[in-house]
Amino acid sequence: MKNLACVLIILLGVLSVSCEQTEEISGDSSLKIINDCDYGVRIYFDDINLGRVESEDEKTWSVPSGTHTVKATCSFANDYEEDFNFIAGVTTTIRLELQKKSKKILANSTASEQ
Repeated sequence: MKNLACVLIILLGVLSVSCEQTEEISGDSSLKIINDCDYGVRIYFDDINLGRVESEDEKTWSVPSGTHTVKATCSFANDYEEDFNFIAGVTTTIRLELQKKSKKILANSTASEQ
């Protein structure tokens, strides 16, 4: 009976994490995430959950210009977090190469005009 209770608690924890609400934002610049990781990652823009980018996939969002924090999280890898200056009409691209937990994080970013 204890094993069943433990399994149910674990399932509830997994469901509560996977059911996190995403929010829509918009603006005059763009954020492009390229996920070169082995895992899907959840993307946050100033602590707003934009959604997931699956492994070997990419996604672009319309975001407001100015200085903002971008964060990528994955339960199997180290988190990535960095501040970027978003410029109107420019796409900021972040290529994620998150490593398994306790290893180094690699990320490249570039800005290009839209």
